[in-house]
Amino acid sequence: MRRSIRVILTAASAIALALTANSTVSAAPERGGAEGAEDGVLVAMQRDLGLTATQAKALRTQQAKAVKLDASLRASLGSTFGGSWFDAKAGKLVVTVTDKAKVVEVTKAGARAVVVDHSEADLLAVTASLDALSGKASGATRAANGKSSLTGLAGWHVDPKTNSVVVTAIKGQQQTAARNAIAKFGDAVRFEETDRAPTRTADYMDGGDAINFSSCSAGFNLRNPSTGQGYLLTAGHCTAAGQANYGQGSVYFGPTVSSWFPTYDDALIRNDNPGYWIQGPWVDYNPSNGGFINVSGHSDSPVGTVICKSGITTLWTCGYITVKRETVVYNGDPYYTVYGLTRHSACVEPGDSGGANVAALSVWSPEGVTSGASLYWDGSRYRCGQVFGAVNVSWYYPIGLSLPYYSAVYGVTTW
Repeated sequence: MRRSIRVILTAASAIALALTANSTVSAAPERGGAEGAEDGVLVAMQRDLGLTATQAKALRTQQAKAVKLDASLRASLGSTFGGSWFDAKAGKLVVTVTDKAKVVEVTKAGARAVVVDHSEADLLAVTASLDALSGKASGATRAANGKSSLTGLAGWHVDPKTNSVVVTAIKGQQQTAARNAIAKFGDAVRFEETDRAPTRTADYMDGGDAINFSSCSAGFNLRNPSTGQGYLLTAGHCTAAGQANYGQGSVYFGPTVSSWFPTYDDALIRNDNPGYWIQGPWVDYNPSNGGFINVSGHSDSPVGTVICKSGITTLWTCGYITVKRETVVYNGDPYYTVYGLTRHSACVEPGDSGGANVAALSVWSPEGVTSGASLYWDGSRYRCGQVFGAVNVSWYYPIGLSLPYYSAVYGVTTW
């Protein structure tokens, strides 16, 4: 019997971990571009997205422009901003506005304008209300969520294309109380149903380059530029606070100084063995110990843009961002609710959790660490949707949500 579930996956952005006897983490060593690296990652885009080499290169350039334009218009449109997405076929950003007078501004900037009823701020207020009903703690500081009054739901998110909050209900489960609580939001909310409840995978950690005896994988290298102290970002469900962590060859890396799951899904591991592990701005596109690419800064790209992920199980796969800031209720006992996830269509499977997700821009840009996916049982293990002719549904926890917290506490930045 074939079964399908949504799961938390552990995948890591391959950290291209190199070995040396006399290394420091204050600066990345000089490292030339891997021969064929650019060709290798573009081949994956062509394979997974059905593009020619020319189309793949053009798409990266178009996306880079769209991401910059998206940030600029969000700021200038203010409360009239309704949402945005990248139209990959047209190679153009689409921006929705609640004020018809803003159409000219959007068009002159180079995006396509659509007039809608609800601003993004109004829709985010709806998701915030639902998050509160699900037990999310209030306030700016991190705290574990409490008891939820929304049962029978798999998650919710803002959909810019329909200008609504989409609430996903689980078929066959009681949802009367949840639907009654949501009714007050009127046409700002629409329901969809799923027969695949999110759940955890047995493997809590996997991805990019393997860590912890191949039970999980590394995400992105981070560092404190003032002290030179190196850190590793991965998924929170991959490692517990205070846990010792190991890289390839069972070599000690360092302790987990902070881990958050559920509610959030990220963790920070300190490099206490810099004499062995060299860190830098690298992601492995054929983990472990395959080719590498350089990543720079970080991004929070709009719906419709292409991302690629690195994981120890499915290696390097690419897809489109389909949903931003989604609340996902992973199945289990108890249920685990995670807020702010980005959904995409790249293949992700158990063992990929914690791994790197990067935006395919003119430069490769960190987007987040793999959290979970909607998987299908093939009789022996869980597989991504494309194996059965279904659309891949995967999630990562955005690095744009991780960095503000870890930067304030540990002074970290991307490499």
